[in-house]
Amino acid sequence: MIKLAKRLGIEPQLIHSLENVSAERKSTLADKCTEKGFHILRKENYITRLAVVLTLAVRIKARYDEEGVDEKIYYDTMSDIRIWCEECGNKGLKNYGWLKNHVSFELFRLGRLQFQLYECNNKSLPYKKLPFECGERVIYVHIPKGEKLEKSRCIESLNRADEFFAKHFPDYIYNYYFCESWLLYEGNRDFMAEGSNILSFMSLFDIRFSMKIDKQAIERIYGKRRLLKRSYPEGTDLQRRAKEYMLRGGRMGVGVGVIKTGAYE
Repeated sequence: MIKLAKRLGIEPQLIHSLENVSAERKSTLADKCTEKGFHILRKENYITRLAVVLTLAVRIKARYDEEGVDEKIYYDTMSDIRIWCEECGNKGLKNYGWLKNHVSFELFRLGRLQFQLYECNNKSLPYKKLPFECGERVIYVHIPKGEKLEKSRCIESLNRADEFFAKHFPDYIYNYYFCESWLLYEGNRDFMAEGSNILSFMSLFDIRFSMKIDKQAIERIYGKRRLLKRSYPEGTDLQRRAKEYMLRGGRMGVGVGVIKTGAYE
């Protein structure tokens, strides 16, 4: 576990804190997560949560090896653990529930993007606006933090995903990549710079609908919500443009889009 934490680039002081979690405790909790679900970590502290997730990440490596998955894909996928430690101020893990996908052989980072096996059974979605039915298998696209969202790299990731799932999950039949993100909000075109990476990323998708739910956009652009719109920082061009947009009465949101397999431009 400690070896993996170092390989992922987790902060040394955080690694030191992990040593205070006994091998027996983290192993027992890891077993319970597998048997009963990750909700059992709800009352655990951030360090214990990290220790358990790392323990499960070490265990799942055997599955990667059995399936013949490139070792780089394993480490790229598990690098999200470091990212979410950073999101928690390097105090451990708060968002442990998201990482269950990484340690369950259900989500994989292939280049710039992450791809998750997903039976789209979210009954709150308006399926009349989507090209598939509730419960149908799709691949959920996620965008990890930390690198530029260049369109060419995203296309490369989609092509890699086609090959990866055909090789390692040949019985998993799907026709669409699916994404729900602030990056696909149709209102982004009203304030973002023409030719920006985000707008280029949007162009990959057939955006089916948008919702004026700005929580995710505020968190990703500014880190947290401010009481007054004029108090938002203007440290980047995106922050400045988004702030001006909100001061004009605009509201950011979330968009839902799909990509037909093989339809990458």
